[in-house]
Formats: sequence, C-alpha cells, structure tokens
Amino acid sequence: MALTKTARIVVASQSRTAGGAPVRGRLDLNAAQGGGFLTIKMTNGATGPAIQCSCNILIAHNAILPAAASAGADWKTIASYGGGTVANYPTEIGIPIDPSIMCLEVEFTGNTLQAVTVEAYLSELTAVA
Repeated sequence: MALTKTARIVVASQSRTAGGAPVRGRLDLNAAQGGGFLTIKMTNGATGPAIQCSCNILIAHNAILPAAASAGADWKTIASYGGGTVANYPTEIGIPIDPSIMCLEVEFTGNTLQAVTVEAYLSELTAVA
C-alpha cells in the first residue's frame, strides 16, 4: 500500500505582535482522504511576554471553508495550548487530525508586551493507493 503525503502550511513562521490581531491559518480538508498530523510551535523572545501566547485548534463542520474567525457559529475549539512566559522558551505540540475533519483553523492570540514567533504545519495524507 503506497501513501501520498503533502506538506501544508497552515501558519508560516512569523512574529505575532504583542497585543495585535490574532494570527490565523485555515485549511479546507473536505477533499483530503486521510487526515494528517499537525504541528504547532510558539517561541518566546529574549524577554518573555507578560501574558502567554495561546494557540487554539479549531474545526468547522462545513462543506465550504468558512472565513477565519475565533470560536463561534462555524468554528469549534478542539484544543488550546499556552506558550508560557519564560524567555526564549519554545512550546511544540503535535496533534493527529482525524480524516473526518472537514475544515481546520489554527489561531495564535493573547501575548502581551513582547512578540512571540508562531508557526503551524500539517503533514496531510492525500492518497492511499
């Protein structure tokens, strides 16, 4: 049995400005055949934030990818993680994404006083032959 896997960028590595708008990335997984494996990373700077950066993993039960947003009518939170406030500290999390997931969103938010570097990537199982 051959597997085809595809690397997908959910949130490219970037600085999330302290107190700024949430950084969000989303994927339409309706055509995906086998789910995948999501990794997230939050790295505090040389001075840690006063309030930690939070990462929310959200899904939507929609056949069409909804607009990026926090949890509400479309998006439902399935997990949340905090990056802490320790200087230079990396927080890395891996999460299997079930094949039944239709739409996926990753949201980074909440850090104050200092920027935090954030990223999220998915290894998607695109085909089984």
